[in-house]
Amino acid sequence: MMNEIKFTGLNSGITKKSYIDFGLILTEQNIGVPKPKIYTVNIEGMDGKLDLSEFFGEIKYENRILKFTFEKIEKITYWQSRIKVISSFLHGQKMKITVWSDPDFYYIGRCQIDEYSSSSRLGRIVISCDCEPYKYKQNITTFNLTSGTNTVTGGRMTAFADLMNEEEITINNKVYGAGTHLRAIKLISGVNTLNSSGTATLSFQEGEI
Repeated sequence: MMNEIKFTGLNSGITKKSYIDFGLILTEQNIGVPKPKIYTVNIEGMDGKLDLSEFFGEIKYENRILKFTFEKIEKITYWQSRIKVISSFLHGQKMKITVWSDPDFYYIGRCQIDEYSSSSRLGRIVISCDCEPYKYKQNITTFNLTSGTNTVTGGRMTAFADLMNEEEITINNKVYGAGTHLRAIKLISGVNTLNSSGTATLSFQEGEI
């Protein structure tokens, strides 16, 4: 199976694959790591610096950059037509991006063509994507709460789970009427203990660095 990148337009919902749809051969990929937002203050008379990076409860991150290099053996005239098609679909557009090496997750970011070149027989194009810091699981995670103590292990990204319960329920001393409650339960990274008076279902989007 050819290594390829899948791009899905967030507005259009149209999906294109780098090899199957564009005929591009992936020769290099660079998945950047999001830089943490570090905020420190120098205080007179204090050794070192005061680190306030987690003042609001958790560390925040800058965007991450994904960069892909593709090549194609093709005449210049055909290559120019191919670039026009790729540019029309991709350049400046916000995309859901899935890489061949990590198919269980996707990234969200705005893509652009950084450069493209061609010789008599070889075309080359570099595409970069300015993406949100977290990569997201392809499938929404569900967890079935039971009466009593429940342990939910959260991913690296703090998630806010939708709660669906058929009868009134109390979770960690908070009462929820029967129905669907959007973004009702906060799940931090690591172990979350939920004490429930009955059964219910949690649905949430997991994210990792």
